[in-house]
Amino acid sequence: MAAVIEGRAAPAREDFYRRLIEGMRCGILVIERAGGVVMVNEHARAILELHELPPSGAAIEDALVDHPQLATILRESFSMSLLPNRAEIDLKSRSESGKTIGFTLSLVPGNDGAPAGAALFFKDLTLVEHSEEQERLKDRLAALGQMAANLAHEIRNPLASIEVSSSLLKRRLPAEAAGRELLDKIIAEVRRLNRTITSSLEFVKPLSLSLTPAHLEGVLDDALTVAVGRRGTPGLRIHRTACPDCPAFLLDRGQLRQVFENLFLNAMEAMGDEGTLAIDVSTVGAPAAPTTPYRPAGTPETWTAFESYAVIRVSDTGPGIPAEHLDKLFYPFFTTKKHGSGVGLSMAKKIVDSHRGVIDVVSRLGEGTTFTVRLPMVACGSVEMHA
Repeated sequence: MAAVIEGRAAPAREDFYRRLIEGMRCGILVIERAGGVVMVNEHARAILELHELPPSGAAIEDALVDHPQLATILRESFSMSLLPNRAEIDLKSRSESGKTIGFTLSLVPGNDGAPAGAALFFKDLTLVEHSEEQERLKDRLAALGQMAANLAHEIRNPLASIEVSSSLLKRRLPAEAAGRELLDKIIAEVRRLNRTITSSLEFVKPLSLSLTPAHLEGVLDDALTVAVGRRGTPGLRIHRTACPDCPAFLLDRGQLRQVFENLFLNAMEAMGDEGTLAIDVSTVGAPAAPTTPYRPAGTPETWTAFESYAVIRVSDTGPGIPAEHLDKLFYPFFTTKKHGSGVGLSMAKKIVDSHRGVIDVVSRLGEGTTFTVRLPMVACGSVEMHA
């Protein structure tokens, strides 16, 4: 409410008070007792995502047509015996996640001492709420990881006893005894369970990146050498498109090698004894908007100081992946292999996500599969490069 100020300095002082309110670092919304808008500052307009400032005297319900709960709070403030202080409320916003504001409500006294208006002071708490929720989620995941580690430890001990006992029993049986085959199956299944538990522990364990400047080609060379050594056959062909101009950038060499080893091995296993594994490396410009999926909001400054992405496409000529499986490929423990643990691709995604990158897959039955990995090429300055 505009103060009544006598004297020739009143207009200047009134302008000063108006600029004072406009300069406040919170949203301010004032109504008169009849419900007409007295003032809405620019911070309030931005937080409430109003297209324009409502005209003076407009009904508060019309001014806040998208936020009727706020209009109701202001209307009812004149009949409240205890006004909200540091309260919070969720509002509708242009984003799907909505918006949370923290507010304080005050009455503006008139000349007769009775409330002549009400003022709402509020701030956007969305980022604070998001950060706190992320912290709570992190704590829950840490507890879950610890529980999984303890559970795995309790399972591995009896499994080790079963394997040792089965091996000792097998030695005592004659070579021609029929029971030896059953013992071999028990030992094989125990070892498979142990591998699954080990993979599970690797997945739930927090990743700690060791970022060093390196050329991506060297990482791919190492991964391909391991994959060919384990699964290569004369009928499998490798077609590789290099990117000679790709500069070195910050990455965790060992963990990314694990990602590409997994992708190469999966492609080779899918094709069997014949087929073509194509590896294509290129670069693309980074999207400018900070809200794109490639540059998540709230990421450390290190991950926003880049201009390009390295794009690695790994394609095979195998039978393809059924459409109903595509959405589950990166789920932990989902696998279509007889002896797979289902952790490889989920671990690959976890590593790529830790690099603030993106991994995607496209596949059609009978036409093969293509995995695409995009990694932010964070500059490494004059630090010594690794081949």
